[in-house]
Amino acid sequence: MSMNYTEQTPWSRKDLLDYLSSHLKESRLQHILGVAKAAKELAALYDSDGDKAEMAALYHDILKDKDKAWLVGYMRDHGEEPGEGLLAWKTLHAPAGSIFAREVCGQQDEEILRAVRYHTTGRAGMSLLEKIIFVADYIEEGRTFKGVERLRALAGSDLDKAVLASLESSITYLRKSDAHVMSQSLEAVQYYTEAIAGKDSK
Repeated sequence: MSMNYTEQTPWSRKDLLDYLSSHLKESRLQHILGVAKAAKELAALYDSDGDKAEMAALYHDILKDKDKAWLVGYMRDHGEEPGEGLLAWKTLHAPAGSIFAREVCGQQDEEILRAVRYHTTGRAGMSLLEKIIFVADYIEEGRTFKGVERLRALAGSDLDKAVLASLESSITYLRKSDAHVMSQSLEAVQYYTEAIAGKDSK
């Protein structure tokens, strides 16, 4: 596997799997593989590109094992300020991972890069692929938290409702932990609450 970035040669699925296997702890790798499986299943259910969903899922936690100083430095080295993420540094692996996917792995698909960037916080108006990765991260088969079965059921019937329920679950957990809730997540809750109400009223 070449670590040299060129626009013409983005990493293949095998390149990415080789990197993940050699750079991440085993538990993280198993989570990523679980998200990839869930993402492919959701893509099939919602008539989306399964290969693209799998690649986005494989990228999503590529920098999750990095510490705060490394993530902040990496983002700044690539011209991006962490901003509000400094208050919730465990979200920084997502934007940093998007940069890494582009700059190191040669990934040029903007939809994949956005799915990686927003998989932790969500955002208002996510694309179908973004929603698939966001939800797959919550419902992959290794997750055992209280309420995960409800989220899995929602994911199988209404992806927007699964997004909203996942956001609300995450925000409840963060608030109980006295942790910072990112404004993007709060904006996403408002957006999907209104979107669902609009659909239900028709």
